Parts: sequence; structure tokens; C-alpha cells
Amino acid sequence: MIFNIKSFNNKNLEKSFNNSMNELDKFFKLGWNTNKPNIILVEDRKTIDKLLQRKTQRWIVGWSRGNDIYLLNYKNYNKESSNIYSEKEYFKLLKHELAHCFSNIISNYASKPAWLLEGISIYLSDQNKSRKRPKELSNFIEFYECNYDANIYDESGFAVEFLVKNHGIDKIILLLKRLKEAKNKEEFKILFREIYGFKLIYDNFR
Repeated sequence: MIFNIKSFNNKNLEKSFNNSMNELDKFFKLGWNTNKPNIILVEDRKTIDKLLQRKTQRWIVGWSRGNDIYLLNYKNYNKESSNIYSEKEYFKLLKHELAHCFSNIISNYASKPAWLLEGISIYLSDQNKSRKRPKELSNFIEFYECNYDANIYDESGFAVEFLVKNHGIDKIILLLKRLKEAKNKEEFKILFREIYGFKLIYDNFR
């Protein structure tokens, strides 16, 4: 595939990028000062499909690849997605994808469990505030593999919020750093219990 990319300036987007990088760095303590991510705005659904090399659902409006992030251009947001554009939510999307870049580096580009990685990005981008809080957590653990199911977003951010608020930042950072030690779902449960001192079951998230 061949793509034509050109740069342009958007002061509000740049301000959101810089603020997000600073806030995320305080959480991850990475000291990310050089080779920061690039923001690549994608014009339409057709181009998204070509970049991801598959037919995508219309709710997919952003993703990270390596240390760069791709976002559907805000100018075409309503036309090319199932979402309604708002600047506030768009900046949350930006921060969500930047959080993935930080998680990528900390975890040495681990891709599982999907609920943890998505949950961290949801929590750190304040997207929990835009979602309906479930009465109890009852399905997030099932999302170990990345299967492009929108339901992964329902509880994952609240699960990470629970872990951070009740057990602190250091443990979740340690879990990220050791993710690649777990080769499958069962090994991750063992790793989780080693770090947190309790089983990865729904009753322990209430």
C-alpha cells in the first residue's frame, strides 16, 4: 500500500498532545523526552481499512502502532464513524492512544491481556466519565485476546480504576513490566495473584 502524508498545524491538538504526554509521564514515570509519538490523521474509513488491512467497524476511530498513533480526522468524524464528534471526547481519544504508547514501552509491546491494556488507556484518558458505570464487574476478565469486540470497553476501565485506587500505581506498573512472563491466560492469573496477593476473580473487584 502507498499513502500520501503531509504535515499541518493545529494548536489545540498540539496543546492536548503536550498536556497528555506530561500527565501520562507522571503516571508511568518514563521520562519520555525524545522521539515522542507522531499523530497521524486518517481521512476516511477506506484509508483506515487499508492501513489495518481489514474491514473495520465504524466505531474504530483510533489505534497505536509502535510509538505512533492514528486517529480518524476530526473533520470527517461524523461522516466516517458511528461516533458523534466533540472536541473534549476527541482529546480523550488522543490521550487514550498515547497511553497505549506508554504501555507498549513499559510492557515491551505485550498485547495481552486486552482488558488490562485497554483498561489502562480508558482510565488514564478519563473515558470512564463518558461511560455508564456498571453495578458490578462481571465480564472484563474474559477479554484476554484482542478480538475487536466493542464490549471490551464496558468494564475494563473501571477494573483498572479499582486496581489503582485500592492498590496503587506501583503494582499496575510492575504488572505491565512483567506481562511477557505470562504466556497464556492461566499464567497471567498466576502473575496477577503474585503481584496483588489475591485471585483474579470478579468477587475481588467489589
